[in-house]
Amino acid sequence: MNKIFLAIILTIALNSKTFAQQMIPGQTGIEFSYSVFPKSPEKQNYMLSTGLVSYSKNGNYFFGLAEYGRKYYKYTGCDIPIDSFLLSGGYSFYIWGDFMRNVNLNLGIGGFVGYEQVNRGNELLYDGSMLTATDNFIYGTNGKLSIESYLTEHLVFLVNGQLRFLKNSQMAQLSSLFGVGIRYNF
Repeated sequence: MNKIFLAIILTIALNSKTFAQQMIPGQTGIEFSYSVFPKSPEKQNYMLSTGLVSYSKNGNYFFGLAEYGRKYYKYTGCDIPIDSFLLSGGYSFYIWGDFMRNVNLNLGIGGFVGYEQVNRGNELLYDGSMLTATDNFIYGTNGKLSIESYLTEHLVFLVNGQLRFLKNSQMAQLSSLFGVGIRYNF
């Protein structure tokens, strides 16, 4: 009887699916994302970012990103480019997920510092007008709400929305971003 019982248990164990461990404390990943500013003019306003993620307990994680962004402002017949180079970091809190944690909702908060360049450093505009400031050190905070979906045991698809508060910037103090990205967890 014991041999039959062990054979049944072994058959069930071999036929059952095993699932990968996800969001393990100490697990790291690399992330790439592309975001757009809403209400862009004819030229595309965008933000590219890449960085590292390190998971802690309960699906929460630390993140550190390097970002490059370009935003255009309309000026009487031409678009003035504003380039920003940022380093950001913060912490993302796990809010909700399905039973297997294949789809998760996270809320992140963080800060950033960086450099902003208006009109590629040129103070003179095409019509002879002068810009009062072309280069600035900028800093601020941001909040991010993201939906993260595991495509495979290592590959995560991201959709996020961000709200940023910029200080010392030529752009608006409050700006929003909508983005998509991909993360590979090691």
